[in-house]
Amino acid sequence: MIRLWGKVIRPLVSAATAKTILEIGAEFGTSTNVLLNYVRQVGGHLHSIDPLPGFDAEQLQADNRGVLTLYRDLSLDVLPTMPQVDVALVDGDHNWFTVYNELKLIEQIHARDPLRQPLLFVHDIGWPYGRRDLYYDPSTIPEEFRQPYQRKGIFPRRSELAADGGLNLELCNAVTEGGERNGVLTGVEDYIAGSALEFCFLKLPFYYGLGILVTRQRLAVCAPLQAEIDKLQHALQGEELIGLAEHMRCTEGVILQTLNRQLLASQKRVEELEAELARVRAAPGRDTSTGEA
Repeated sequence: MIRLWGKVIRPLVSAATAKTILEIGAEFGTSTNVLLNYVRQVGGHLHSIDPLPGFDAEQLQADNRGVLTLYRDLSLDVLPTMPQVDVALVDGDHNWFTVYNELKLIEQIHARDPLRQPLLFVHDIGWPYGRRDLYYDPSTIPEEFRQPYQRKGIFPRRSELAADGGLNLELCNAVTEGGERNGVLTGVEDYIAGSALEFCFLKLPFYYGLGILVTRQRLAVCAPLQAEIDKLQHALQGEELIGLAEHMRCTEGVILQTLNRQLLASQKRVEELEAELARVRAAPGRDTSTGEA
């Protein structure tokens, strides 16, 4: 999501005069550091949730006392204890149950007030996880809300998982695409349908899809934010072409991952052959100078 910071996210965050930000899903800390730079500039605070951050969380927390609070736990366990924020970036576990309940909890901690409700950015509403669940840890999802899944890859425009190859084949992907309670976008849509709040919902069909939610009441009292939303809506008039470009990029991602796996397999095979050759050369009674025994 953070690749869209400069062109899409920051203009909206600035227009909303946001100071406190919630980040769900820190991963390797790239987005966390970008957001930290922003909150330092505006005298704000960043709350970041990730149960298994891929960086030294303690050190980052120590280096940013007063502007950063890190929560090393599941988002659904942390959110009920959270303070109110101005902006929330949702990019954690990409499945219906998690996203739907994250959005409900965010609404609850803001007292269901349309003017307090934060500006929301939800990543991965496009392919592959807009209509297909991903489980980083299936045991954290109640069985009744968990789709059948397998560790197999995904291809664009194919509902079933791939027998071989595909994208993210090492992850727990829902066996089929679509249907009820399946995927990030479905979670967002179901949340909006069940909420008493009235949202403006923009769907940007690139970089795996970015959803932007802001209450209509907040837009009505914040002209700069409304102006930035209008700019984005105008830009989305070419959505069909953008969608095609995104499809091509996703297909390229599958190809690149497949080639990378093939390269790793080839490198492993070369290492095995070199080890076998070394063993043969070191065998007793072999004349290594002539290659004959």
